[in-house]
Amino acid sequence: MGKVLSSIKHPFRNFNLEDRAHKIIGQSKPIPAPRHAKDEIDIQRLKEDYSEAFEESLKKNEQLDKHLKDVYVVSNDRVHDWKIKENPDRPLPKDRTQSGPFLFGHKDPDRVPIGKVILKDALTFISQHQNDPKTHSPSKIAEDYKLSKETVENVLKYYRIFEIYLPDKKTNAKFAGPSIPESYKLTSLERFLPPPVKNKKDES
Repeated sequence: MGKVLSSIKHPFRNFNLEDRAHKIIGQSKPIPAPRHAKDEIDIQRLKEDYSEAFEESLKKNEQLDKHLKDVYVVSNDRVHDWKIKENPDRPLPKDRTQSGPFLFGHKDPDRVPIGKVILKDALTFISQHQNDPKTHSPSKIAEDYKLSKETVENVLKYYRIFEIYLPDKKTNAKFAGPSIPESYKLTSLERFLPPPVKNKKDES
């Protein structure tokens, strides 16, 4: 029933809507919204107690209006160029092609500064030291990789390569006795990686 009544009322509500809207907009003084009862009481009290100040607030002050027209802002700030300039010593990469799989999940840097070492070299000398500590001593490793001896000693002290323990084949399956540990370098994982992705530039 409500839907039927609303469909009947809509044509009457929208009748001559545009002309009525222009008539209200074209009024010189807009009709204010009705005030709350308490606000009306406060305004009446202000009219009685401060009648002169209230009447003055309703008048347009020509002097203040002139001052507002003369107010303007002048900006002397220079225009900032927020575009980040490229550093010629450290240019951004231009190659956006997809890189192939890497042994340790990331690409090794092209240049390694003195006193630093990449992960692959660190695993190599840690594994060599575990297999033959006399030949690959901390001083020898520090000399080969241009590292400080103290840094190499700390690396060898706190980091080790995982070792695989292979029990004797004749050992009973119910008890795996002690066996001689054998160390393997992690570089052998390269054969498990998929073939590298060839870029179009390489094919050309």
